[in-house]
Amino acid sequence: MKSAVVTVGNELIYGERSDDNRTWMLSILKEKGLPAGLALTLPDDENSIALWINVLKDKGYGPVFVSGGIGGTHDDRTRQGIALGLGRPLICHEECFKILQKRYGRNFSEQRQRMAWLPQGSMLIPNEIGAPGFYVDEVYAFPGFPEMLRPMFIWVLDRLVKRPGERWLVREWHLPLSEGVIAADVERFVEKHPALSVGLYPHIGEKGSEVTVRLRFRPGDEKAVEEFTALIETYAVIGERKGGGYK
Repeated sequence: MKSAVVTVGNELIYGERSDDNRTWMLSILKEKGLPAGLALTLPDDENSIALWINVLKDKGYGPVFVSGGIGGTHDDRTRQGIALGLGRPLICHEECFKILQKRYGRNFSEQRQRMAWLPQGSMLIPNEIGAPGFYVDEVYAFPGFPEMLRPMFIWVLDRLVKRPGERWLVREWHLPLSEGVIAADVERFVEKHPALSVGLYPHIGEKGSEVTVRLRFRPGDEKAVEEFTALIETYAVIGERKGGGYK
């Protein structure tokens, strides 16, 4: 799988709201041993959504998980953007229309009826407390409400992933050093062991420059982990001799 996670909303683009849905979906994919290859945040604009759906598909990403903007108000543009990006017309999905009609009864307004207009060929993702999501051409669209998104996302993964990948394991070290001190040795290690992932996350502590080193690996990589641990322990001793962080 070369999956991508896309969250949609002007409130996310403007920094008015934290992107918790994106963080959650990415963490679930990683937990299942299927970390996403890319994550994007897009505005409530159907042309922008269409552009990036087209780019992702052209670059071989799939499945593409999209959260937000599938409601029926004027600023919900995800359905339109996905349809445009996939080159599919929006049509009234009869099954979705009936589900919504039954759910809302006399309150089935024009705005709510819009939620039944989906890209041609769409299949539904069940939603126990709101409008269904949909999927077509390996693009999966979910509402932005976390209480709706989360069970729907798990429902999709349970059917999409018959055999989860091996879970990533993580080890982490905090060193009283600048990242530049260890960068060259870490780079050589990564070149030697490309299947492992190493992140360097610098910050300023009370005594100066510090760095958090995070090693991500899978079962079976223990020998490489031992090699990396020995490398890090060497730098930990250097940091202690220097009396803490330094620039």
